[in-house]
Amino acid sequence: QTRIIGAKIRTYLLERSRLVFQPLKERNYHIFYQLVAGTTDSERRELGLLPVDEFEYLNQGSSPLIEGVDDRAEFESTKKSLTTIGVPASQQAEIFKLLAALLHLGNVKISASRTDSVLAPTEPALERACAILGVDVVEFAKWTVKKQLITRGEKITSNLTQQQAIVVRDSVAKFVYSSLFDWLVENINRGLATDEVLSRVESF
Repeated sequence: QTRIIGAKIRTYLLERSRLVFQPLKERNYHIFYQLVAGTTDSERRELGLLPVDEFEYLNQGSSPLIEGVDDRAEFESTKKSLTTIGVPASQQAEIFKLLAALLHLGNVKISASRTDSVLAPTEPALERACAILGVDVVEFAKWTVKKQLITRGEKITSNLTQQQAIVVRDSVAKFVYSSLFDWLVENINRGLATDEVLSRVESF
């Protein structure tokens, strides 16, 4: 039987860019593949999970599977580990919902007019992501393709190009993932607060 004496976890150079882009033969963070492979049918329907190769944040590296690694079994191991360190099942479910929302966010299709970007609030992946995140889809769509400057009390709104809007979309995803990671580390440290053991987590 494994017994945790104590731990203190620190984040170390979280590679946020990996979330939105993977070089050839590399994967995104393992938890996403575990999530897609390990959820039940009902959970998959609730979260709107698609096969790995249909998520833009997962199919870029052309290496969704690792020989000898069972992502479904690893997902069960991840859940057990989270339980062991004090993250209850209800919070785990919220974590997995956020991760699913990020996958949908990566599938948001931003089109382009001659000089501007276009994103309708009825875009299916955007609707799914916003529903899970609990944010207003109309406002999210608007401020993905526009920016606002305030100068001397005057608000100036301008349109972004398609590439600029994609950067906004991906920046939101990286911010949410980084915030989730920081929350998880803080939550774990509260439950395992002791100076006896120092453990460093570099990826999730």
